[in-house]
Amino acid sequence: MNKRLILNDFKSNKLINISTCLFMAVTAMLLGLSIYLFTSLVASIDTLMNKAETPHFLQMHTGDPEEAKINEFVASREDVEKKQICRFLNLQNSCLSIGDVSFETNMQDNGLCCQGECFDYLLDGYNNVIQAGSGEVYVPVAYKNEYKIKQGDTMRIGTEELTVAGFLRDSQMNSMMASSKRFLVSETDYERLKELGSEEYLIEFRLKEGSDPNKFATEYKDAGLPENGPTITYPLIKTMNALSDGIMILVILLVSFVVLFISIICIRYIILTQLEKDRREIGMLKAVGIRGKDIRFLYLSKYLILSMIGCLVGIVLAVVIAGLLGFGIKEMYGETENKALVYIFMILGAFLAEAIILIFVRRTLRRTEKESAVSALCGRSSSSKKNNLWIPAFIISAATVFMILVPMGMKSTMADPEFVTYMGIGNSHIRVDVRQKDDINAATIKISDAIQKDDRVGELSVMKTRSYKVRLQDGKIYGLMLENGDHGIFPVNYQEGKYPENETEIALSVINAEEMGVKPGDKVTVLKDDGDGINEEYYCTVCGIYSDITNGGKTAKGCFDDSNDKSSPMWSIIYISLKDESMISKWVEEYQSIFSSVDEGVKIIEIADYIRGTYGQTIRNINDASVLTMALSGIIIMIVIILLMRLIIWRDRKDSSLKKALGISSSEIRKDYTKKLIIYTLSGVVIGVLLGVFLGQKLAAGFLSLMGATGFKFVINPFATFILVPVLIMLSVGLAAMISLTEIKRIRAAECLNSGVE
Repeated sequence: MNKRLILNDFKSNKLINISTCLFMAVTAMLLGLSIYLFTSLVASIDTLMNKAETPHFLQMHTGDPEEAKINEFVASREDVEKKQICRFLNLQNSCLSIGDVSFETNMQDNGLCCQGECFDYLLDGYNNVIQAGSGEVYVPVAYKNEYKIKQGDTMRIGTEELTVAGFLRDSQMNSMMASSKRFLVSETDYERLKELGSEEYLIEFRLKEGSDPNKFATEYKDAGLPENGPTITYPLIKTMNALSDGIMILVILLVSFVVLFISIICIRYIILTQLEKDRREIGMLKAVGIRGKDIRFLYLSKYLILSMIGCLVGIVLAVVIAGLLGFGIKEMYGETENKALVYIFMILGAFLAEAIILIFVRRTLRRTEKESAVSALCGRSSSSKKNNLWIPAFIISAATVFMILVPMGMKSTMADPEFVTYMGIGNSHIRVDVRQKDDINAATIKISDAIQKDDRVGELSVMKTRSYKVRLQDGKIYGLMLENGDHGIFPVNYQEGKYPENETEIALSVINAEEMGVKPGDKVTVLKDDGDGINEEYYCTVCGIYSDITNGGKTAKGCFDDSNDKSSPMWSIIYISLKDESMISKWVEEYQSIFSSVDEGVKIIEIADYIRGTYGQTIRNINDASVLTMALSGIIIMIVIILLMRLIIWRDRKDSSLKKALGISSSEIRKDYTKKLIIYTLSGVVIGVLLGVFLGQKLAAGFLSLMGATGFKFVINPFATFILVPVLIMLSVGLAAMISLTEIKRIRAAECLNSGVE
């Protein structure tokens, strides 16, 4: 009997059942898709880093690597498994081109290297170790699609030429968030081309299982070993690899939760309407002795079948879409060794979505047990209950607007020039980097003096980064990359406090402050090496904590006098603003031709180009997610409104029939429905915009805090937020209303004369 009842229900309520199944399928698809992409990303990165044998600790160094001193340090330790020193030949981007593409505007530090001897291997498309032949070069896979490079293209370094033999995966520099990119050549070609660039060293260590890379980094610095450059650890490399695609996946996960919420709301009202429609049948079943629990199980069986169908459809769709969205992950990091496990997690994610929906279905169906047989046979729903069906229109329109605005807001925020202040970078027009030079200090003075004489320059700030140590009040010592200069000209974003103004103040990045356990007002001692191994001490107060995602987010800012400092800075940065913003591109082009051709290691770039170069891939991923979300939201709201309007019209059918019998036309009845629909959906859109701007900012802040960017505010696109998105939702609602309100014409005036009460 149960099978017959369920089959009859499927035949008589096709629209409701198809809509319910559709919501279940979309929810299963999105949650399964986000879990698939996340597990695939993590597993692929793990596979790549394991096969490449990524170093646990890496110290980039310009100058003598002092190998004998390093060997002595290694011999005294039991936690070092392997050690190697790799050469990296920095090239002038202005002298580098592949095919028809010039790297003059590329902001990465590009250079040549040879294959690692013991570990840190560069891998091909199948994650095999590459052996470059003479005259061949392997290009970072990140540039393959960025510059449309093909195998067989010619790479030119000045007058020298190499043939692109393929593309490489670099486990530590794969992401565009890494500031350097390695091109693989043979030992012979490296020696031949050595005079075309400046050499830097990568001092790398593989540690034994269970060793702490951060502790090792501190002890490395304490030993006074070469450290004229950034320090990178295994966890930081893994984080940088995951962030670009990870942010997009988090956005999809957020969308999946919003769709899950929408599905629960819609299915709940579908069930309530179905129970109202079947009121008399339920009363009859109770009258003949069938228990409320058995009736509930009958309905639950139907939704269980719909859930199974929706889950299967969702899994198939997730696999298809994952193949499209996951292509970039596969190309950047390769296939995971645990593909079966990834699919298992995806299926579990889809099942989880259905389980959550079924839990709410079961709770909603409890009302079948509460009503007596008599009331079910004789009663009917009140008008207040009818009006409740308008509430989902309000809730879902708000949810869809919110769902669109979060990724849209993240994209516009990251693309905005002011976002650099959350990256630990001054909000200037132009940035000049001075790196990989024998005397960075002298080059910085020469360049800044020349720029200051330019009448077009409005403001200029010189920042020099050196390695310091800081001693906390409990005696613990931490290594710091401290940036000295006037931080008031182009201030970064401070989560707490302010920028340092004198030698008694120091500001720390969020990650450093958390690691050290300090806050504004705490006292620390900064230890300065004057080049003779003698530490000068500065007794400082932590004046501020700022957002930073450069150099792993572990930086500091100070105003110490370094005029008599004998040690060379790790690097220098000159921030510049022009009096006339329209001159920025021309000014950059002019100074690139002046300095880049005569000074190796000098890079001049617009701040806007710097953001695009570093986070362009992430911004594009979020933009893709934003477009997908907008399209999905338009479809969802249209289906929901069609469904809800059909349900409302069905429940009001006898009232509408009576109105027609009294002479009220179909168009007048449609106007009444349209007015109510506009009021509820427009109210929902307004609330959705407010939620997207305020709550969405908090969610986006949570996502971007994973990169070290904290305390930021949405950069809102007024046209998109207040016009484009509301118009899109209201057009979808209008189209849905036109489709669903055609049902009014089919209602006959005589229907109200039918005997019997629902």
